[in-house]
Amino acid sequence: MTTTIERPPPEGAADRPEHRAEVAALLATGPEDVPGVVARLAELQEVLERGWGKEDGLSCFNHVYTQITRGIAEQLATDLFADREFLERFDVEFARRYLAAVRADACGDTPPRAWAVLLRQRSNPRIDPMGFAVAGVNAHVNYDLAPALVRTCTVLGRPSLGLDERQGFNAVNSVFALQMPRLLEHFEGWLLRTLDATLLEQLIGAVADVPVVLAREVAWRQALELWERRSKPAEYELECEALDKRTALVGRGLLTIAGLW
Repeated sequence: MTTTIERPPPEGAADRPEHRAEVAALLATGPEDVPGVVARLAELQEVLERGWGKEDGLSCFNHVYTQITRGIAEQLATDLFADREFLERFDVEFARRYLAAVRADACGDTPPRAWAVLLRQRSNPRIDPMGFAVAGVNAHVNYDLAPALVRTCTVLGRPSLGLDERQGFNAVNSVFALQMPRLLEHFEGWLLRTLDATLLEQLIGAVADVPVVLAREVAWRQALELWERRSKPAEYELECEALDKRTALVGRGLLTIAGLW
C-alpha cells in the first residue's frame, strides 16, 4: 500500500495573467550567447518564483537548468574543448528550444507535448520539487537535445556529425549527469521536512537511477536519424513529432511516480 503525503498547494500556485505576460515579454527574443542564456534563465527564475512560488514545477526545473548552464559556462572558460564555437552555439540552441516552449505556454499557445506534461502539472501539490526537476530534465534532454544538435550543425555549416560535434554533445550531456545527484542541494530542506529518512534515501536512489536522464547514446542516435532527414522537411517533422510523443509518455510516467511519494 502506497502512502501519499498531502500538503497544501504552494503559495502563488494560482494562474496569474500578469505574470504570464511578463514571461512572454521576457522571452520574446532568444539569447545569443551562453552568458545571455544564463542571464535569461536567472531572470525567468525571478519571475517564476514571484508569480508562482519556489515549489512551482517549472520553477523547480528552471533552477536546476540555470545551475547546469552555469556549469557549461565555466567549462567554456577552460581549454578543455578544441571546438568552443560549437559548444557555445549548441548550448544556445538547446536553451532556445526550452525557452520557446515556456513562451508558447505563457502566450496561450500549445507547447510541445514533452513540455506540456510538466506545464500542466506544475501546481500539483502531490508532486515534490525533485520530481518536477527530473521531469523537466527528461523533456529537455530527450526531446530538445537531438534537434538542437542538428540545428547547431546546420547554422555552423558543418558537413556531418563528427568527432568534434560528438565531444560537444557529450560535454553538455555530462554536465546534466553530474548535476543530477546534486539536486538535493536545492530541495533537501523541504524534503527533510516532508519525508522520513528512509523515504528520502529511496527518493535519492530513484533520481540517481532514472535512465532517461543519462541516455546519451539514445539521444546521439536520434540526432543521427534527424540529420539524415534534415533535407526532407516532412520526414523530419514526423520524426520530431514521434520523439515528442515518446518523451511526453516518459514524462507522464515520471510525474505519476513522483505523485505517489
